[in-house]
Amino acid sequence: MISWSLHIPVSRINPNTDFADDLHLDQLDRELLIADLENRLGIYLSQEEVASIETVRDASHFLQIKVA
Repeated sequence: MISWSLHIPVSRINPNTDFADDLHLDQLDRELLIADLENRLGIYLSQEEVASIETVRDASHFLQIKVA
C-alpha cells in the first residue's frame, strides 16, 4: 500500500525504511500518507500514534493493531 500510495518501487521499501531519511517525506507528507492508509483500511490513529510513526515497521505496527 505504501509503495502504491507514494508511487515508488516496492524494492525501496522494507520494515526499516524511514519515511524521512529514506523516502524524504516531511512531516506533512508523512501525515498525508498515514491519512491515506487510514482511509483505505477504515481505521483511525490518534495524533500521538501518527506522530510516533517514523518507519514502515512503526506504521505497520499501529495499522495492524487497529485492523485486528
